[in-house]
Amino acid sequence: MSLIPKKISWKVFLLWLGALVFGVAVVYGAGYWVGLIATRDLSIVGQERLSLYQGTLRSALEKHRYLPFVLSRDEGIKKLLSENDGRGGVAIAVNRSLRATNQKAESDVLYVLNSKGTTLAASNWLEDRSFVGHNYAFRPYYKDAIEGRESGFFAVGATTGVPGYFMSHAVHDKTGVRGVIVAKVDMRPLQRQWHDGGEHVFVTDENGVVFLSSRDDWRYRTISPVDDVALANIRGNRQFGGAELLPLNLRLHKVFNGDVFEVGGQKYLALKRNTGKPGWVMHFLTPLNLVEEKQRTAWIIGAVLLTLVFMGSLFLRERREKLRSAQRARQADRFQIINKKLQLEIDERKRTETQLLKTQEDLVQTGKLAALGQMSTAIAHEINQPMAAIRTFAASARLLLAKGKKESVKESLVEISSLTERMSNITGELKSFAQKAPVEYHEVDLREALNNAINLMETVWKPGEIKLHYQDLGASVFVKGDLVRLEQVFVNLLRNAADAMEGQREKKISVYLRHIDQLAIVIVEDNGTGIDPKNKDQIFDPFFTTKEVGKGVGLGLSISYGIIQDFGGSIRVENTEKAGARFIVEFEAVVPSSALAL
Repeated sequence: MSLIPKKISWKVFLLWLGALVFGVAVVYGAGYWVGLIATRDLSIVGQERLSLYQGTLRSALEKHRYLPFVLSRDEGIKKLLSENDGRGGVAIAVNRSLRATNQKAESDVLYVLNSKGTTLAASNWLEDRSFVGHNYAFRPYYKDAIEGRESGFFAVGATTGVPGYFMSHAVHDKTGVRGVIVAKVDMRPLQRQWHDGGEHVFVTDENGVVFLSSRDDWRYRTISPVDDVALANIRGNRQFGGAELLPLNLRLHKVFNGDVFEVGGQKYLALKRNTGKPGWVMHFLTPLNLVEEKQRTAWIIGAVLLTLVFMGSLFLRERREKLRSAQRARQADRFQIINKKLQLEIDERKRTETQLLKTQEDLVQTGKLAALGQMSTAIAHEINQPMAAIRTFAASARLLLAKGKKESVKESLVEISSLTERMSNITGELKSFAQKAPVEYHEVDLREALNNAINLMETVWKPGEIKLHYQDLGASVFVKGDLVRLEQVFVNLLRNAADAMEGQREKKISVYLRHIDQLAIVIVEDNGTGIDPKNKDQIFDPFFTTKEVGKGVGLGLSISYGIIQDFGGSIRVENTEKAGARFIVEFEAVVPSSALAL
């Protein structure tokens, strides 16, 4: 039986045709709306990911920004530039100093250029690809620094072929600019981190050249043609070595008012943001597969529903003119089919929601692993410093042994033994974080531990940055504990106090050592914003922190609390009367065995 009526007027035909056109428009509009919403949601998630990658880039660049400025004030470097000779004793001393500083700061290379751009000293002076003797006057970072401008420049190393970010600062004396100090940061670890994330992120310069990328095959390609002037400038300063700077095979177009990159037949929603560096733009590409799939699903469902409605309407009209009872039976069958299809759609939606919940749980687990990764990085940083010192002492011991200076060799071995003991203490702290371990108690001079911690932090702080008021008893106070672990406690308290005053115009830390009856008391105060009362009960909990993301994992106070508890002491925190926080540490004072022997 045909569903199309045998007799139909033009008026009814036009009405049906109009309804069909309207239905097609509604289905198309529904699919467009679904795609628009999905694209907006994808863009929101992409912006969050872009912020995260922007933070990793900023952290990698700003971590070493202070080095050229600080080294430009080094008297040894100024003396070397005044002599303008890279072969004398001053040059050797500066080379060693730069090497030690480079190892501690974990930068790639530190080197000194004279006023003509020739390298007089470098941290890699003993390596095959040493910078010493090479001239880098063609580099923009040298030209900017010589003209008095603080400079930053990304380029492929002209000597090593290793890409990195170069930061420079002029070295001044009474006669003017004597030379330039340059710090190079290796950007390859950051790109490996992006690559391991499995996403598409890259950074372009003012000429549209991709110089940082999570994909190796996109690096040193362009997203837009480079004009001849800019290309000549790039070749002149040898910014990208011998790279051909070929354009990427991509198509740019708009989808739902968003930029879309089509590379290799794959479409990506392109999000970009300025990085804060002149001309640098960070791009984040997220696949449009999910958006297209949702849009196709919406159109298919709409088309099916429109077809069902249209065919059902014809069917109802035909049956209404003939047999109403038979029409009701057939209509019931069709509704049953529709219900089954809708049930299939409901089941598919439930499976999608289950997958989204699992993805959310995976993201939470990833966040936890990132926090543990930050803790491991801090432990590795602490171990690298004594390891570098051991290598230096071992090399010195070999030279002294060759010269027959056995007493000096003995001193170097004593230093190596002390450093290995310190490394053992550091790794012991990691073990104690995982499980409870026995602690060897000794009679420790609390005053000595506090003085060591203060001296350490004063070398870390910038000169004049923090005003430290230390009220000392002038006499030793002994407690049962361990010197290194006590130093760790006081370093954590001083570091937290300094962090709490971030943004303050005048920063002041007060430290008091008290001996009252049988108690040894240490008080650390700051003039920061104080402790929020709602966070007071959680301040010593593991992984609890009020700092911004990437500036702390919330373990310092928790570890300090555990150390103090192990030594039988106590720690508490309170807000001061005016502003800031006050940490109070109490131990049971003991009389040293040497005094009892008397």
